[in-house]
Amino acid sequence: MPRAGFGLVSGMAWEVAAPDEAAPIEGLEVGGLEPPKFVGRLLTLRGVRGLEEAREFLDPDAAPVPDARTLPGFERAVARASEAVAAGEQIAVYGDYDADGVTSTVILVEALREAGAEDCLWFVPRREHEGYGVHAGALARLADEGARLLVTADCGITAAAEIAEARGRGMEAVVLDHHQPNGPLPDAIVTGPTLAEPGHPLAEISAGGLALHFAQALLGGGNGRWPDSRWLDLAAISTIGDVVPLRGENRRIVRDGLRALARTERPGLRAMLDMAGARNGAIDAETIGFQIAPRINSAGRLGDAALAVKTLLEADPERARELAGDLNELNRERRRISDEAWQRAQEQIEQTRMEHGDVPPVVSAGDAETPAGVVGIIAGRLADRYRRPAFAYSISEGRAVGSARSQPGFDIAAALERCSDLLVRHGGHAMAAGFTVETRRLEELVERLAELAETAIFDKPGAGEAVLKIDAQVPLERVTERTAEWIDRLEPFGAGNPAPVFLSRGVRPQRVRRFGKGDGGHLGARIGEWEAVGWRMGERAAEFTGEIDVVWSFRRSRRGGRELEIRDFAPAGAASA
Repeated sequence: MPRAGFGLVSGMAWEVAAPDEAAPIEGLEVGGLEPPKFVGRLLTLRGVRGLEEAREFLDPDAAPVPDARTLPGFERAVARASEAVAAGEQIAVYGDYDADGVTSTVILVEALREAGAEDCLWFVPRREHEGYGVHAGALARLADEGARLLVTADCGITAAAEIAEARGRGMEAVVLDHHQPNGPLPDAIVTGPTLAEPGHPLAEISAGGLALHFAQALLGGGNGRWPDSRWLDLAAISTIGDVVPLRGENRRIVRDGLRALARTERPGLRAMLDMAGARNGAIDAETIGFQIAPRINSAGRLGDAALAVKTLLEADPERARELAGDLNELNRERRRISDEAWQRAQEQIEQTRMEHGDVPPVVSAGDAETPAGVVGIIAGRLADRYRRPAFAYSISEGRAVGSARSQPGFDIAAALERCSDLLVRHGGHAMAAGFTVETRRLEELVERLAELAETAIFDKPGAGEAVLKIDAQVPLERVTERTAEWIDRLEPFGAGNPAPVFLSRGVRPQRVRRFGKGDGGHLGARIGEWEAVGWRMGERAAEFTGEIDVVWSFRRSRRGGRELEIRDFAPAGAASA
C-alpha cells in the first residue's frame, strides 16, 4: 500500500489502501438505490466478500436470523433453567464486575424473575476481594442462602474445581460464558460461542449478547427478531463495552440496541445518559464506549460492581438517580487515578526504550500505586500508543494482578495459556485477557510473551511498524452530506468495523481554536464546509494553519449533526501519495 505522509500528532506513517485492495462490489443495490462505488470499496476493506454479504451488511434485517439453539449446550441450559423455575428451585446468577458481566447479570436476573423465579439471587465479585471469576467461598454463601441452581454470566467456563465443590453442596450449574476454556469443562451444562464450530454466526458474541438470546428462549420468544426487547439496550452496552467485533449478530444487536437506548425506560440508564449530557444529543457507539460503559465499569474498578447492578435493576426513578450519581462520582475518581497511572506507565516504557534502543515486542508497566481496577484502561492505552501487545498490572502482597490487550495476529488468551506454568490464574479471549502472577515470576512472564509475540507478529516484513491505516484519499470539496449519509449505513462503528478514515490534501483551515482542559486541551477548526475537532490536539493548534494534509473521519456532534474528527495532520506535500 502507498505511503502518504507522516503524522505530526501520531508520529505514525500514513498508509492509504491500494485500489486493488479496495475493489468495488459490482451490482450492489440497497432499498432500490445503487450506492456510490466508494461504499463497496469500504465494505471490501472491512472483510465483506461478495454481493450477498454486502447487502446483508448494509441491511442487517435481510440477513438470516442466527439460531442460538445451534450453540452446544444452549437448549439444555434453557431447559434446565425452565425446569428450576417450574419446580420453584432457588436460582442464583453469578456475574462479573465489568460492563459485560454486569449487563448480562441484569438481563438474566430480570428474565428469570419474569419467567417466575421472583426471588432470584445474584452476586458479582469484588475485584479487590474475590477477584475475577467464580470463587468457592461465594458459591458456599449462595448455597447457604438456599441456591440450588447456579447460572453464571460472563464467567465459569474455567471454574471446574469451584463448580465441582458447589455440586458437593447440592448446587447444579448452568454456565453462560463467551471466554475460552483453558482446561476440562466444568461438570455443568455449559454453553457459549467458544464451544461452537469456527464460522458459527454467534462465534464472536459477548456475554450480554448470549444472555439476550438465553432470555428470549427462556421466555418462549423462539428464534425471531426482537426489536422491542427491553434488554437490547443492555446487550448493546455489553457488546461495545467488551470490544467484541461489530460484525454479523453483534452489529445488529448494537444497531437495534442504540435505538433502544435512545428511548430506554430504565431509570438508571436514563439518569446515566442525563449525567453524560447524552439524552438531548445523538446516542451512538461512542456514547456507550466513552460515557456509559466507563460509568458501569467504575463500580467494579474502584468499589463494588453490585452498585452498577443495583443501578440498572432499580425501578424507582429517584433511587436510580441517586445510585447513578454514585457511579458518576466513582467515574470521576477513576479518571483521575487512571491519568496518574498512565503517566507512570509511559515513563516506564520510555525508560525501557532508552535502555534498549527501541520499544520491545511486548510493552508492560505497573507498580504498587496502580489500583487493580484501572489496569485494563492502562493496558488499552499502551496497546493503542505503542501498537504492541500490552500488559498493565498492579502489585500487592507478592502478586501482580494484570490486564492484557493485544494486536491483530496475536491471540493473547492463547499466549497466556502457553505461559500457564508461570501463572496463578488467567482467562480471556483473543484481544483482551486478565492474569495473576507472582511478582518473582513477572519478568520471566514478560520475556516469554515477548518471544511469542516476536514469532507471531514481528517476524513478518514490516510487522510491528506504527502505521495509520487510511481507507481512501479524497478531495475535501467532493465530500458532501450524501457522502456522510452513505457512510452512516456502515454504522455502528467499533472493533471489527472501524469508522472509515480519509486523507484530504491541501486544505486551508479557518477559525482554528484551542478549547477544553486536560491533556493539553482540544483543537477546533472549520475545514471547507465542515466543522472539525481534534481530541487532545490542543497543543498542536498553532501548527494547524496554512496549507495542510488532514486525516479525518466523520463523527456526530453533541448537537446531533455531523462534523469531522481530525485523526492526524501534516504540512501539505510532506510526502507524496
